[in-house]
Amino acid sequence: MRKLFIFFALLPMIGCSGFLEEVDQDKLVPKETDHFAALLLEEFSTHYPIFSSIDHMTDNLTEDPSASTLRKFGMKTTYTWQREIEIDEDGNSTSSMNNTWEYTYEDIAIANYVIELVDDAMGEPAENEFVKGEAYFIRAISYFNLLNLYGQPYNAASAKADLGVPLRTDIGVEETYNRNSVAECYAQIEADIAMAKELIEGSNVKKTIWHPSVVACDLLMSRVKLYQQQWDAAIEYANKVTEKTGLSKLSAATPFITESSQEVLYSYNTYSPLHGLYDNLGGFIENAYRASTELIELYDDDDIRKAAFFAGLDDGTGKVYYRTRKYGTLFTTLGYTNMRVAEAYLNRAEAYAQLGNVSGAINDITALHAMRYTNTSGVVYPTDAAEVLSFVLTERRKELCYEDHHRWFDLRRMSNRPTIEHTFTLVQEGVKLGTETYTLLPDDFNYTLPIPIKERNNNPLIRNNERYEKIPVIENEIILN
Repeated sequence: MRKLFIFFALLPMIGCSGFLEEVDQDKLVPKETDHFAALLLEEFSTHYPIFSSIDHMTDNLTEDPSASTLRKFGMKTTYTWQREIEIDEDGNSTSSMNNTWEYTYEDIAIANYVIELVDDAMGEPAENEFVKGEAYFIRAISYFNLLNLYGQPYNAASAKADLGVPLRTDIGVEETYNRNSVAECYAQIEADIAMAKELIEGSNVKKTIWHPSVVACDLLMSRVKLYQQQWDAAIEYANKVTEKTGLSKLSAATPFITESSQEVLYSYNTYSPLHGLYDNLGGFIENAYRASTELIELYDDDDIRKAAFFAGLDDGTGKVYYRTRKYGTLFTTLGYTNMRVAEAYLNRAEAYAQLGNVSGAINDITALHAMRYTNTSGVVYPTDAAEVLSFVLTERRKELCYEDHHRWFDLRRMSNRPTIEHTFTLVQEGVKLGTETYTLLPDDFNYTLPIPIKERNNNPLIRNNERYEKIPVIENEIILN
């Protein structure tokens, strides 16, 4: 429906530079409120532009060492944090690896379009108000994702100077553009969330979980405040969430993400993040990559999340490896990306820990554990402030693994990031030819993605992010004739 109404009108606006061009007023545009609503729902919920290789860059994923080089090669540039992720080591283009920029700016273009025009749409004023609020919400989360993929990690001391991403809030023409600062980007994101909440609440329209709600706005604001280290504000907005709804009991036997679950605040992304590379267990069909041992070992036997989030499989030698179930129907009957109440508890627990409020942090984690464990008697809860923060961050990793961009974004904002090593095993026709080990350092520039090559070519004024070349440590290399 969305493409039918405005495809020709928006075609010139796709991409960051493209969407700055004017709309051809002679083309067919939406005129009814339902058309604008369908446009937003289809564009964002169905085609939410998650960075598809996001978890390959984290410590939650590792290779299958027995899988052929060919099967793993498509994700190698991100798995090994290469300086240019769009060019593989053979010099071939992998431009689709970095298309999240283009697709997200398409969402922003459409949100801007709706914000400017929906007031004059034919429909009930309250519906117009809600749809406009939804457009502001989509623009906010779109800029949040862009900023945390392509902008510098937040640093309070330098946010006004650090490079974020280009901000556009209209559908006017601008052939060239520069990047706004990180501080300017967060200010725009917060303003959009506040406007979204005001419009959605003021409309008094209630919709399904496929649409953002007032509570979803509060959760997103809590996240945004947490990322800016505004701990009291993060707690304030998390409180608004937990006052209105609660956690759901996790089960490994039935889907957890369902329309009846009070924990699901907003569900979107109806396509699996890697578009067809998962089976009904939510695991990689080709087994090229799998859950890291480090992640699996964080779950104890009483933690329901291990069975609910992962499928254990025999590798053929009697050893068990794990694949995530989170993208399969045994975990979700809705979208593959969801805003959940659990995040509010984790945001608040982290903020409490940062403020030295040990009891507040632990109370939130025990509340979460009550819905995630069969028995918590074996859990040792720390009392030291530094240990509590580490404990909370570990719980965040366990709870939110493989959902949206959470782990990569959390790693980027950590004050003491871990050193991450990824090994890439060279295998040809079942023969192991050697290993390459790549390292992501705690202060690594490669935590920020490069601006897509297409954008750099289209707009020479845009400044790219500085990144390192990643040179592997090679062991046991065998050269075949």
